[in-house]
Amino acid sequence: MKKLIHTLCLLLTAIGCLAQNQSLNSVLKQAKKENKLIFVDCYFTGCIPCAQMDENVFPNALVKAEMDKNFLMLKVDIFKDKLGDTLKVQHILNGFPTFLVLNGDGKLISSSSGYKDPGNLIALFADARQKATQHKFLSGFSTSYNEAKYPAFYVEFCKTRKGVTGETIAAYTDTLKNFKAENALLPYLVTRSADEKAIETIFADYNGFVALYGEEVLQPVVDNGLNQKLAKAMKTNSDQAAFDGFLANQKKNFSDKTWKICLQTLGSRYYLAMKKDTVGFLKFSIKNPVLYQYHFNALYSTLLAKKGFNPEVNRLFCQWADAIVTENSGLEYMKTAAAVHRLAKDEAGYSKFVKMAAAYTARYQMKAEPVEISSSK
Repeated sequence: MKKLIHTLCLLLTAIGCLAQNQSLNSVLKQAKKENKLIFVDCYFTGCIPCAQMDENVFPNALVKAEMDKNFLMLKVDIFKDKLGDTLKVQHILNGFPTFLVLNGDGKLISSSSGYKDPGNLIALFADARQKATQHKFLSGFSTSYNEAKYPAFYVEFCKTRKGVTGETIAAYTDTLKNFKAENALLPYLVTRSADEKAIETIFADYNGFVALYGEEVLQPVVDNGLNQKLAKAMKTNSDQAAFDGFLANQKKNFSDKTWKICLQTLGSRYYLAMKKDTVGFLKFSIKNPVLYQYHFNALYSTLLAKKGFNPEVNRLFCQWADAIVTENSGLEYMKTAAAVHRLAKDEAGYSKFVKMAAAYTARYQMKAEPVEISSSK
């Protein structure tokens, strides 16, 4: 009797998985038939940015028009839908929402996480369509799911976020014969970490690995590797000259565009984490301007909360905003840029970014929102 029940349970599980696969397969077939791409919204119930996408972004007229014309949308609750168990292993879901763009053959074109306003999302659409036209696919990821293709510890970590240590990663590296084999880098990507041997291998052919997995997914591993190297290099001497020498030594591994992103990570670690030097970080960021992830907005919020703004910090933060925030940066960055100019009592700068935000809102037919100014006093 127990054996019969066990067999029935296995059968029901298989049927459930098959139904999910059929659902995905039907979307793939439809995409090929209609010559469209597939936009997969990976979310979970209770995720605030996910809910904001549903409320403020997906209903946007311009977003909806582009979606209807060129994409098929598939929404997957990662923790409730059976397909979520597959996607957690097959792709890298390290933040929510995560947006995957596939073609009709299931080839991954792009993977991006975090809230996108309508302008950001339309830019993502355009980039994905261009890459699809150029046949630029992220071939490091499998186009179909077979759990046997993946290391057991990786599958378990994807499902539980437990059980992986530095020793686990190092042991995996020792067994890896081909770093460019399909799925080979996934354990590093999902843990956003790597041991020294893996880091050296990735750095030696950064562009090759980007072509396989994409910049956004690979960059956290690069950041982790650079921070490991920085900590080691600064053990005996952490003065400015030593830091400058470290940067000069690492720059050779990356393109100018990528290196600017790396500098933001390294500058944050050196000046803010090691030296507790906000002024030094701001000067460094002005000299090496790039808008990467959430450094800009996060530091603004941190300084407000800790009452860290003073005349010099205000002035430098305004210069940083002027250097990196443009008419295409996104509404939240424009609002932060306006707010910091207001704190500095720079009405001209404040007006500039308020007008920029208004123009951006109008361009993408977004609901007008006031620029909120918080006080650091």
